[in-house]
Amino acid sequence: MESYDLIIIGGGIGGAASAFRAAQNGMAVAWVLGNKETRARSRSQWVYNLDNMIGFHEGVIKNQVLRTLKRGKQNAAYDLVSEQHYLINNKGIIGNTIERIEEEFPQVSLIHEAAVDVVKTDTGFEVKSESQAMQAPAVILATGMMDSQPAILKKNKKGELRDDPSWIYPYANKEKVLYCIRCEGHLTREERVGVIGSDDTAAEIAFLFKERYKNEVCILTNGEEPDITPERQFLLDHYDIPVYKSRIIDVVNEKKDLRGFQLQDESEGKVYLKFAMVSLGIFNVYNEFAVKVGCDLMNKDKPVNQRYVRVDRIGESSVSNFFVVGDAASRDDEPMMKQVYTAQEYAVRAVDSIDRTRRQTQRQAILKNFQAQ
Repeated sequence: MESYDLIIIGGGIGGAASAFRAAQNGMAVAWVLGNKETRARSRSQWVYNLDNMIGFHEGVIKNQVLRTLKRGKQNAAYDLVSEQHYLINNKGIIGNTIERIEEEFPQVSLIHEAAVDVVKTDTGFEVKSESQAMQAPAVILATGMMDSQPAILKKNKKGELRDDPSWIYPYANKEKVLYCIRCEGHLTREERVGVIGSDDTAAEIAFLFKERYKNEVCILTNGEEPDITPERQFLLDHYDIPVYKSRIIDVVNEKKDLRGFQLQDESEGKVYLKFAMVSLGIFNVYNEFAVKVGCDLMNKDKPVNQRYVRVDRIGESSVSNFFVVGDAASRDDEPMMKQVYTAQEYAVRAVDSIDRTRRQTQRQAILKNFQAQ
């Protein structure tokens, strides 16, 4: 069984930030990135373009390239580059992190398999992937969560009437169906937006669209009865935000670009919009390993698979040396926004804390010789 300073489980942005920081700190790391199936269920798959953070924008590098081409009088290349749009997204960032680790940090083992088991031991943890076992005094869990997806009641190719959520994928990949108003709300400014949801959270998101981005906005409950408090309903009425209760039965599109939804109730007909925001809550928090080692969970009123792992200010769970970063974690004392930058921040906090403990242990072993003199 291979031994490491740290084992990281999860191939998303939290896992990548943890692995890179640990590599820079000179730690021996096993990074279990997951297999094709586990990577596909990551929220990272839905992050089309990171343009809501300073520095994460194509212009940072693109302008330098254009200046180089201009100085070199490469006019054709200058025109070609200036016309391109270069996406900065989670996939690209994670891919670049893997490449840099492979090139610069041989002490990091990249394991492109799913973790299948985690066991707490007297000296730390044992982790099993699909083909190997490893041990370390500390683990960082960065497996994330997934949102519930809206289904459309429509016939499939066999003519069978089915609730099908797969319609959403191409529009999510084009950043027309959105999941985070903090990340993507700015893209919708002054456009028509539909919030898919039926509760107070959906209403709050609708208010934000109206107040921040001056949108014409509606709520689509997709057949669910609205569960909205009278106070929020008053605000919906004040802002002239309609609530459509009918099932969505088709997508209105133009050249595969979202234009709205066909509703089942003929009196409501078609709702035309340019963007949709999904507000249906959590489908799954990937907390299985945290549960297995005995970590405390938040949200006691929720099913276990929808509960966040309780962590402290450095991302450590109630189980010593078991850290959780990213979308699967939450805190009692402050809301942890599910953002790329908070995942990276907590990854750094966790890794530096683990590294501090590792180095203190090394020093204590050395100082035993000093004390013996």
